[in-house]
Amino acid sequence: MKHLPLTMCALFLLLAAPVMAAVDCPALVRQALAATDSVCQTTDTNQACYGNVQLQAKPNGNIPSFTFNQPGDRVNLSDVKSLQLSPMSLDTGEWGVALMHIQANLSAKSSKNLMLLAFGDVAIENTAPVPTAAAVQVVGKDAVNVRWLPNIKAGAVAVLQPGQQVTAVERLVDNSWLRINLPDSGETGWIRADLTTSTSDLNSLNVTQSNQPNYRPMQAFTFSSGNDQQKCAEIPQDGLIIQTPEGAGEVRLWINQVIKLGSTVYFQAQPNGDMIITTLEGHATVEALGVSYTAVAGTSVRVKLDADMKPTAPPRLPESYSVASVQNLPVSDLQRPIAIHTPLTDAQVAVVQAQQQTQAVVSTVTTLATDTVGAVADTAATVVNGTVNTVSAVVDNVGDTVSDVVNGGSTDTGSGSSDDSSGDDDGGGLIDTILKLPCTLLLCK
Repeated sequence: MKHLPLTMCALFLLLAAPVMAAVDCPALVRQALAATDSVCQTTDTNQACYGNVQLQAKPNGNIPSFTFNQPGDRVNLSDVKSLQLSPMSLDTGEWGVALMHIQANLSAKSSKNLMLLAFGDVAIENTAPVPTAAAVQVVGKDAVNVRWLPNIKAGAVAVLQPGQQVTAVERLVDNSWLRINLPDSGETGWIRADLTTSTSDLNSLNVTQSNQPNYRPMQAFTFSSGNDQQKCAEIPQDGLIIQTPEGAGEVRLWINQVIKLGSTVYFQAQPNGDMIITTLEGHATVEALGVSYTAVAGTSVRVKLDADMKPTAPPRLPESYSVASVQNLPVSDLQRPIAIHTPLTDAQVAVVQAQQQTQAVVSTVTTLATDTVGAVADTAATVVNGTVNTVSAVVDNVGDTVSDVVNGGSTDTGSGSSDDSSGDDDGGGLIDTILKLPCTLLLCK
């Protein structure tokens, strides 16, 4: 028997080794996750890390320094337009893994991040706009309200002191209001633009609408995952695991337009199929088309999606999941290792469904009642305003006295008849004064 040349033997071994290694699926998964943990340890807030081959990333616009080609590469989430991970290949030993640290609505001063671990055949499309920012400063001698919405009738969520500097991130199209980051918070609020000054060009800020949420990098995205059954029973099905930091409460994400979560949740989604939200611990609130249900630990909630990964129907009631569907998930590789909650029994699921159906009915009744009260209040306001106009005509010749009544002790910010100083909710003013007048003067019965 002739002996093969030594070089040919070596070549044969080199070619054969990857295939032999790739056949051992559990070992490949362990190696990929261990490699991800090793090369992604220093991933910063709002960054994505290339964990294991293969990944393909597209930049968000023309970014010359965008490099995301090999394990250990890290890029800012705002620079990522899309990300495609490879499914497991027994021939090449590939199994795409990516890790992200997302700030979402957590405080900018917190060192904690939401962790996203994507694995297998997963496609992610970043739908959050490229962020903009401009430093603005409160002008004048009075404190100024920050509003929940860009309207002086909206509730105040904070008060800024004269000279205080904050960061504006968005604006209305007419530049009348600016959305700012609230100090020491992960939230945002609205301030009148004419109560601020800035050395920056405010026209460079993203334009938004009053009812549109503010999204930080990768706080809103669409995703899909493969639906093919794995060739090895020991590896997890393609998908995402998202975990919130301990004690962070509910974190808001806009995943395929439907989700808020608080703890550790496993996601799967297919075009023209279902998005499955499986809560391994904690809870996830799923809202679509005006209907909201909560996947408590031990349950899943499903939402029908179209070809563009948008919901086409409200979420279904929570249901139990099988042990086999979650037992191989890499939860030990999360920043906060957990024990997967035991699937709820049929009896437990029935109780959860009944509770949530009751809550849905109460919510609907409350909304209808609120709308009715609002309509009555609008009618009453119209009547009161008509009365005020009548009385104003009667006392118009009083001059300076009427002026004092109209101001009612509020601080004028020099912005016309509707000021937005922090004292504008103290009461007083013409309407309160008129309502205290004798009934004979109001011409009522």
